[in-house]
Amino acid sequence: MKKHYNFFCDMTGATTLELAPQRFGDIVAVNAASAFASSLAQDISGYLAGLPSTDESNLLDLIAPPVMTADFFQFAKADDLAYITEADDSDIRAVGANFKRIQFSGSTVTDGTVQKGLTQRVDHRTIPMINGSRVAGWENNVAAGLKNRLIRAEKVRALSVLDAAANPTAVNWTSTPATANPDGDIRKAAERTRIATGLASTNLMIGSTAQQTRQDAYEAGARTNQSNHGDYNPQQIANYAQCRTGFIETGMRQSKKGATKVVTLGNVVYVYNAEKTPMVQDPSNIKRCWTPTLNGGMWMVFVQDSAAWTDITVFHQSKVIIPISVGIEKLTVS
Repeated sequence: MKKHYNFFCDMTGATTLELAPQRFGDIVAVNAASAFASSLAQDISGYLAGLPSTDESNLLDLIAPPVMTADFFQFAKADDLAYITEADDSDIRAVGANFKRIQFSGSTVTDGTVQKGLTQRVDHRTIPMINGSRVAGWENNVAAGLKNRLIRAEKVRALSVLDAAANPTAVNWTSTPATANPDGDIRKAAERTRIATGLASTNLMIGSTAQQTRQDAYEAGARTNQSNHGDYNPQQIANYAQCRTGFIETGMRQSKKGATKVVTLGNVVYVYNAEKTPMVQDPSNIKRCWTPTLNGGMWMVFVQDSAAWTDITVFHQSKVIIPISVGIEKLTVS
């Protein structure tokens, strides 16, 4: 509770977390929390926990698998020792001697999650009424919209972190589409990841624009090669390239209301490793560390009521990290 003291007081109106008022005018946390809880719609406090996953939420988990951590955590950066082989027989122990000792030579990194949230003020005059009562569930719709917006921001953040650590290679699928071999380029990128890490890639992520460019190449009328992958779905492309999972990043975003919507991921392809395990230190290039909120879950909702308006806040605490930077391959498509 201590780490959230100021935030909790700000959100509930409490002036102290003592069990009883310490001076005239104090609002104690227990009373503030009771008033706070009673102001919630009947199901809003548990709404997000049962909210169906959206496409954006599923994509975020694919791009950067979640792993629960404390506020501050440590992880070991890769030291590239995984495939050292004792070809000199140094693993053989002589009588009376000790076994060869292996020392960790990588670096240990200390990091921490940060709180991210959005608050929306809803004027009561804008809430639809039926038979003199506000339409039920309006708070849930607002909370769901805020969560989806935060998920989009987190996904863009994860893509930016991944891109900064990637090894880029330029490929051209448009100048001579009839002879271009997009899936061959993807397969070669996957092989570079395998050689760099010693592991077959778990993730093949294709930007929505790159997928359109790929399709155009395989659908070119003058195409001469017999191996046409134009009807391959993302998983078939992944299987061909010997990656575990293939998916197309189809998200959209805009900077403000009325602005032109743009694709989240354009004419690029990424090949990398992202294991879905509950550990930071596994052979993954990217992880999304998250810290439980006050209610113990990944997401939390605060609701503050007044006579004229209601403030609804959704927040979470997380940090996208790159435990291992080697082996992240990026194709920049033209």
